[in-house]
Amino acid sequence: MKEKTIQFENVSLQFVIEKNNWNLKMPKSHTSVKDIRQMDLLKDPSDQFAPITIDDEEDSFLFSFYLDPDKKRWKQIQELNRNEKLRILCNMTKLDRYLASRINFFLHPDNLVFDDNLMPVVIYRGIRDLVPPYEMDESAFLKQFKCFIIALFSKKYTFDDLYNGSLQNAKEMEFERQVNEIRELAPLKAFLNESYKKEQKKTEKTMEVVPTKRFSLFKRLSIIMIIVSILLIIPLIYYGFINSPFQNKLLESHGEFLATDYGGVIATLEKENPENFPNQTKYILANSYINVENLSEGEKESILKNVSLKSDQNYLLYWIYNGRGQFEESLEKAKYIDDPQLIMYGLIKQIEQAKNNPELSGTERDDLVNKLGDQLNKYIEDYNLDPDEDGQLEDAKMEEENTKEQEETNGNQDANNSES
Repeated sequence: MKEKTIQFENVSLQFVIEKNNWNLKMPKSHTSVKDIRQMDLLKDPSDQFAPITIDDEEDSFLFSFYLDPDKKRWKQIQELNRNEKLRILCNMTKLDRYLASRINFFLHPDNLVFDDNLMPVVIYRGIRDLVPPYEMDESAFLKQFKCFIIALFSKKYTFDDLYNGSLQNAKEMEFERQVNEIRELAPLKAFLNESYKKEQKKTEKTMEVVPTKRFSLFKRLSIIMIIVSILLIIPLIYYGFINSPFQNKLLESHGEFLATDYGGVIATLEKENPENFPNQTKYILANSYINVENLSEGEKESILKNVSLKSDQNYLLYWIYNGRGQFEESLEKAKYIDDPQLIMYGLIKQIEQAKNNPELSGTERDDLVNKLGDQLNKYIEDYNLDPDEDGQLEDAKMEEENTKEQEETNGNQDANNSES
């Protein structure tokens, strides 16, 4: 038996998982249901919703959802090829037909599974004005869907990060920027369909159907070739699977940089270890991340004056790790080169990350933010920095002061309650 919690806005669902059944107890006080028959709508058979049974207990309703073990979960669809991911998203657009119905749901990755045809299946759903979530309109559907789309492709943002405030910052890739700029559901559906068709054509060009007899012949020849080339296997693997693809990516990224396609540079090199890059590649990748960083043009121009082929490699790695959201690594690089401005910027980014981390409890989040804020203030005092010289430092300090004021207010309220 396992437990799983799905938290979305003001809805908190605590499931107890027994084999293929997800069981959820919901207090009757959390619903507006007067008679269990009002929820028969949830039990209507549908390929788009997980089968459900509902039992009336003394003070609660017991929802039991059956999930086919062969259905694909979030982690599995993240491993699919790009064309398959786009096919999933095109299939998800069909869920918008329920916006006009009384059934409400939300598009959280943990609330969806997918069948062999990559069609979506919603697990938990409610009924308008009866069972939460009570409302679901096109604007809510659009925001959730955009967060789902970007999270499916992004290595930097999770769905919760995006939904809780990072959606507008997710513009590193051209695909992310285009999704972000769409303001209505209809053009988003058209964009996804067109993207899927283009990607599918590219995929089909690299695939070929081979007759069974020819395949058997290829298989025998492959075995013979493996035996013949056993003495050469190590250099072949290195050149064919490690060195050559790596060199190809370096060449491709340099071409994209010359075309000022900064998102392309980042995408091409995102899975590679930056420590292994030659200095020229570290330079173009650091430059690309700075150009897509959420900074003013003046700030970018000031930073880029210090970025060149002759720059300290640790300075270049700082901006690469910062752009990838690996703030602990970037902070280590800043401390190594002993640059207080970079250290303080790294602390600011860690504070932002902590505030948007849904895996932290409220207490853990406050403790971490306060700890990082104390470190930030120490650097400001030690180096006599005027916060007005750096807008982001000013914002961070104001946020920290607001946090402390809120804690003091809560403490005073608790004291007043105790005296009462």
